Amino acid sequence: MQRRSLLTWFAVLLLLTMVTTVACGTEAVDDPDDDEGEDVTPTAPAEPTELRVGVASDATNLDPRLSTDVASANVTNLVYAGLVKWDMDTMEIIPYVAREIEIPDDTTYIFHLHEGVLFHDGVELTAEDVKYTYDTFRDPDFGARNIAFYEPITEITIIDPYTVRFDLSEPNAPFLYYLSPGIVPKHIAEDKGTEFLQTNPVGAGPYVFVEWVPNDRITMEAFDDYWEGRPSIDTIVLRPIPEVTTKLVELETGGVHVVDGVPPEDVDRLDDDPEVVVTFTPGTGFNYFSYNHAAEPFEDVRVRQAIAYGMDMETIVDHIYYGQREVAYSPIIPTSWAHNPNVRKFGHEPEKAMDLLSEAGYPDGIEFELKLSEGEITREYSEIVQHQLADIGAEVSLLEQEWGAFYQDVLDGDIQMYTIGWSGQTDPDRGVYRQFHSRNWAPAGANRQLYANPRVDELLDLARTNTDQEVRRQKYFEIQEILAEEQSYTYISYYVTIAGHRPEVQNYVGRCGYFYTWQLKDAILAE
Repeated sequence: MQRRSLLTWFAVLLLLTMVTTVACGTEAVDDPDDDEGEDVTPTAPAEPTELRVGVASDATNLDPRLSTDVASANVTNLVYAGLVKWDMDTMEIIPYVAREIEIPDDTTYIFHLHEGVLFHDGVELTAEDVKYTYDTFRDPDFGARNIAFYEPITEITIIDPYTVRFDLSEPNAPFLYYLSPGIVPKHIAEDKGTEFLQTNPVGAGPYVFVEWVPNDRITMEAFDDYWEGRPSIDTIVLRPIPEVTTKLVELETGGVHVVDGVPPEDVDRLDDDPEVVVTFTPGTGFNYFSYNHAAEPFEDVRVRQAIAYGMDMETIVDHIYYGQREVAYSPIIPTSWAHNPNVRKFGHEPEKAMDLLSEAGYPDGIEFELKLSEGEITREYSEIVQHQLADIGAEVSLLEQEWGAFYQDVLDGDIQMYTIGWSGQTDPDRGVYRQFHSRNWAPAGANRQLYANPRVDELLDLARTNTDQEVRRQKYFEIQEILAEEQSYTYISYYVTIAGHRPEVQNYVGRCGYFYTWQLKDAILAE
């Protein structure tokens, strides 16, 4: 099959962004000279529209304060509305529920809210809800996964029903990026308890949650009173379909209208299908392997380095992704101003890998379990790694799990080695602070591998509290160099999103994983 280079696909993306879609309608003309008695046949109402989306896995938690996985974000980014949101073209932060943001100094942020923003139960969203949402984020007893983002907040003050002030203990360069999670309704959270919103989300976003049938479907309906205007599509149904082949068959036959990932090997075939539109966009994350640093054998850096030397990542990426991705070697993506291209890179050197295992006290090799979630691509590259590591004396058993069970094991630390991915990286802090600062150990934080390095902690703190971008860049460069040496993660590839949709889905371009469902609020489902 013909392979396509990244350059070719970026050209495709450019062409896609230059296309203008024109929707044709019927113009109604009021003629005052028409006879009053003329028989006019009323127009029949349009049939309700239902858009079905094939997603890789089911959600795990629909409370935006508690969920951190993409599958849950597929729902929460449509049901909820945050203080701010990302501009999908520039990835810059822009106001959302906040109509205006004042920053009188480095530690003070004042948000002026839109009036008339309604939750789905008809109650108006006010500063009380904003304060409540972020107070619970900051409460250690609440258990928010991203509590570390909000540690700099010292006080949240309600100035009036539509104005709220955040005071910080020190400057925090990426602070606005962490105010995009949905605002929860205080009255419902306090009345019905935290567990209710985990399965029955109520937000102020463009779509209203209807039902969740685990591992079958999540249904949402357009919110008539959405303050930015009711979405065109009446109903969105997310269908978890872990098997890629099944998902693509559903797309080709019309069972679903949109899928969240097209394997590179299927691009040419789908390109030739007039019933499928393939889009290509740069991603905001990466996939990787990681280890439990607190348990044998991976508490020894030499073992982690040996595993990295034992993998032929160039071959893996070329085989799995047909040359449409590049091998990753850093947690800060190449499009970021803070990306360091000169960190240590581990090539495929089996002899060096075996020497390191011997130095670490494993001359006869090691045995361990690699956990992975369901999915054909994940399974395929894990099997390749299993065979490659056998050549250095590592006996790897694979345990493939349903997403919810796998993710819970990762959060609980019930792992030796696992493979997963990160998405949604904007400010570089988002790619490293939660993942590598020692105060963010799982399950409360996202440092799921239990990594700790005092110098990395210091650099992470300095990088997020300095507003000078050049100073921050220097700190992030050093962080990446240390992480490359210590192989807390062994990276696979930087994401490139190849998405597919039916041609009747208009005004929509598939985006990087974490954001793609957000684009559906502006989509049109034509006949």
